[in-house]
Amino acid sequence: MSKVWFITGTSTGFGRQFVEQLLQTEDKVIATARNLEAIQDFKSISPDKVSIVALDVTDKEQINTAVQEAVDRFGRIDVVVNNAGYGLYGMIEEYSDEQIRKQFDVNVFGVLDIIRATLPILKKQNSGHYINFSSFFGTWAMPPFSLYAASKFAVEGFSEAMAIELAGFGIKTTIVEPAVFATDFLGHSLEHTDRKPEYDSIYEAYNEGISSLKIGDPVKAVKTIIDMINSENPPLHFPVGSFASHSIRNAFNKRIEEINAWEKLSIEAD
Repeated sequence: MSKVWFITGTSTGFGRQFVEQLLQTEDKVIATARNLEAIQDFKSISPDKVSIVALDVTDKEQINTAVQEAVDRFGRIDVVVNNAGYGLYGMIEEYSDEQIRKQFDVNVFGVLDIIRATLPILKKQNSGHYINFSSFFGTWAMPPFSLYAASKFAVEGFSEAMAIELAGFGIKTTIVEPAVFATDFLGHSLEHTDRKPEYDSIYEAYNEGISSLKIGDPVKAVKTIIDMINSENPPLHFPVGSFASHSIRNAFNKRIEEINAWEKLSIEAD
C-alpha cells in the first residue's frame, strides 16, 4: 500500500532528497517550504503525486493550512517527517537573545507544533509514523554548536516520551540522528554569532577537526532513512552514517565510565 508523506523543509538538503526519491515510487508527498518557488520543480516530476505548500514551521496558521491541504488532497497522512531546522554556530557568550529564541522556535517548537497539528489525524487513523530529525549532536555536545545541540537534545527528550504516549494509538516514532552530510547545513543555512577573539583557539580546534571529517552523501543517507521507515519494526533511534554511530557509542561509553567512577560517592545520597 502506498503512503502519504508530510515533509517539512523540502527546498534543500535531506528534505529535497526525500521528495525526489519518494516521487519515484507509488507514494504521495506533501512537500512544504517557506519559499514555494524553490520547490515548484516537484510538480514536473510527478504532478499527480505531490502537493506543494508554503510552510514556515514557526507560523501556526500556515501549519494548520498545510495539514488541511494534505487531508483534502490525499485523505490521510502516514509519515510526518520533521526535517525543517538549521544550525547556530558560536560560543555561549556570543549568542544574542534573539538567536537563542529563534533556534528553539524553529528546531523545537516548530516540531512540536507540527506534531500537535497532525496528531488528531494519525490518532483517528490509528496509524502513522513520526520522523523527528535530531543529530548526532542530539546525544553529545561540543563547541561551537552548544545551542544547536541543546535544541536537538530537546527533540530527543520529548520524542522518547511521545513514542510511549502514542504507541497505543498505533503511531510509531523514530528519532533520526545524522552525521555530517553534504547539505546546506554548513553553508548558507548556518547562522553565525559575532565572534570574540578570546575563543579563537576553540574555533581553530573545531575547524581542524571538521576538515578531517568525511562528509557523507545525502542521497545515500535519505535512501537508508526511507528503507528504515519502510522496515517492519523501525527503531526509536536511528544514527545515520558511520561517524554518527561511532561518536554516539563513544559518548555513551564515556558517560557510563563517568557514572561508574563516581557511583560510590553518589549512592551516599540514598
